[in-house]
Amino acid sequence: MSIGQILLAGICALAWCASAVGQGASPPKPPPPRAEVPDLRTVSAVIVCGNCDQPFDTSTHEKVIEDLVSNKYIGELRKALYLQDSYHQFESKAHFDNCAFGDAIGYIDSLLSEVDGHVQAAQASKVRGDSAAVDAAMLKAFFALGQSLHGVQDFYAHSNYVELSVDQAKKSTDIEVIAPWRKASKDRINELAGRPPGKALVSGFVFWGFPQACPKGTLSHADLAKDKATTPSGKVKLAHLDNRSRYQLAVQLAREASQELINDAFRRWPLMKATNGESVAFEVLVDRRGL
Repeated sequence: MSIGQILLAGICALAWCASAVGQGASPPKPPPPRAEVPDLRTVSAVIVCGNCDQPFDTSTHEKVIEDLVSNKYIGELRKALYLQDSYHQFESKAHFDNCAFGDAIGYIDSLLSEVDGHVQAAQASKVRGDSAAVDAAMLKAFFALGQSLHGVQDFYAHSNYVELSVDQAKKSTDIEVIAPWRKASKDRINELAGRPPGKALVSGFVFWGFPQACPKGTLSHADLAKDKATTPSGKVKLAHLDNRSRYQLAVQLAREASQELINDAFRRWPLMKATNGESVAFEVLVDRRGL
């Protein structure tokens, strides 16, 4: 490759361009993130009670953590949270990237349909008395639930929903929690995405993710994401909301939406709660893609 081609490739990458360089070459895709899942005791996990009438007793937090460390169903759910970045690194629908809101909503629906299929299979196996088949099906159900949980959380981290919502909020709890698996929230996402440019819901542009549905000039993932407290958007603090950062608000909303998804899942599929127990552990805003 000539010096001119190298410079052209660099310019293309900086502009988030996936067009051909030289003889069909394009900016290199990043390597897949590491696939290991950290020990539950080493992370800041959220512990919730799924579909419970009484508030979760935080005084038992440490004991619950120890119990959940060996819970294989929670292990599958957490594994899915992390492996989405490895298995579906380049798919916009898995991360609410590239303004692919319809695809992302459809993907979450398909994952919850997978959960339903696995639970139905487990129930049929239970009738037959095949405990091994029940266990295998329920592990798959929790994995698919974890995959959908990742996407639900990414909606807050990768879109400008927080930015669009904070000006009208007098306190952080005024911000509507979007649940992309529910019809009302799907309609809300579509309404926000259909607004005029500058006021519309968008998500960060990832040059190697597909499909790409953002209007020209949309901020890159790096500029818009709120996965961490140190990102350009995440570190912005809001004086009228107790000086909380956009990252903190994204965490708050992602956690609330995650709790609602767990509640709905345990309500819709009681076998999940019966098999797992009422306590669930998960991390919030997992993103290992290094964008």
